[in-house]
Parts: sequence; C-alpha cells; structure tokens
Amino acid sequence: MASERTGDSLLVARQQDAKAKPEAVRDEWVVECAAQLFLEGGLSSVKMTDIADASGVGVATLYRRFKSKTRLSVEAATLLWKRFNERICELVESDDFLVMNGADRLETLLREYGAHYVANREFVSFLDEFDHLVLSEGVEGGELEGYGREVDSFYIIFDDAYKLGVSDGSVLILPDFATFYKSVAHALVSVAEKMARGEVIPSDDFSDGMEELDCIVDMAVKYVRK
Repeated sequence: MASERTGDSLLVARQQDAKAKPEAVRDEWVVECAAQLFLEGGLSSVKMTDIADASGVGVATLYRRFKSKTRLSVEAATLLWKRFNERICELVESDDFLVMNGADRLETLLREYGAHYVANREFVSFLDEFDHLVLSEGVEGGELEGYGREVDSFYIIFDDAYKLGVSDGSVLILPDFATFYKSVAHALVSVAEKMARGEVIPSDDFSDGMEELDCIVDMAVKYVRK
C-alpha cells in the first residue's frame, strides 16, 4: 500500500508540474517522454495511457494536442532524428573533420552512420516499426514534412563533402551522387534493421554485424575515392 501511495504521489507531482508548463513546452515534454518509451518498450507496445502516466499529462489532453498516437509517433521520430543530426553537426564542426579532404569526410560520415546504428539498436528497431506504421496507417506526406527535413538534412552534409572532394580531387565525379547516397544509406539501415530484429536462420549470424556495415562503407568509399 505504501508503494502504491508513493507511486500515486509521484504521478500527481508530474501532473502538477506538467500543468504548470506553457503548452508549447508541455508538448515538447510529452514528445520527449513518448520517444523514450518507444525506445524502451517498442512503438507497438506503448499506449497513450503509458505516455500520459510518464508525462503527467492527461489522456484527453494528449488526444486534444496530438490527435492520435500515430501523429505523436511522427513527432517522436522527428525528435530522435534531430538528436542524431545534432551529433553529426558536432562531428562536422570539429577541427579534425574540417582539415579532411572530401573523400575522408565522406568515409568518416558513413562510418559514423554505421557506428550509431550498432550502438543504438533500440533506435533502429524504432525506425523499422515506424516505417511500417507510416505505411499501414497511410500517413500523408504533409504530416511527415518535419520528419523528412530531419532525415534529408544528412544528404546536405554528405553532398557538401562530395562537392569538396570533387574540388580537391579526392573523389571521382559520379553521374548521380544522390542515387549513390541513397543506395548506401538504405543498405546501411537495412542491415542495421536486420541486426536489430535478430537472426531468422542460423546463416544470418549477426555476430559480425559491425563488419558487415564496415564492408558496405568500404565498397562505397572504394567506388567514390580517386
């Protein structure tokens, strides 16, 4: 009984704290809580009541502000990609990165991609579930605008590295860099998603999963480097 009262007291405290926040700040807090729950428990397992309990915001308020769990999932996915984007921005602004030629920048970025996927399998699992949710729910493009901006921002960073490589002579001029980028990015995330889901048959054997991702990067770098 004492533990139940303690839990109730914590929930009341969270609710009071949430109510004291301005609506915009409260919405950000809800998205933070939802993103963390999705990472910990999986997108399909988390209910709106779970998010309400974690954030201290009532279920009715959640639906009033976000309309549905799907829309809240989009906001959470956007936040998670934004965090990864911020990590990449720290890398590209570092002194070590800025002295690299274009080819070395491309290789560094691709290896960072792979390392992030391996170190954050719950993020990869969430992306896999999120993609299926978007397709099954028929989420329209307009609702994914912010999400798309965060994902597409990586292309801009890679494109800048490629253009530098063309300028400094460290990379080959490709017929279509955008297709090259998408092919490599999709290959990396596909292997990462299979690693996160686990082995289906013994020959899958993801004990060397990082080596598989490195192999994709090695092939990409060999293809583009002069």
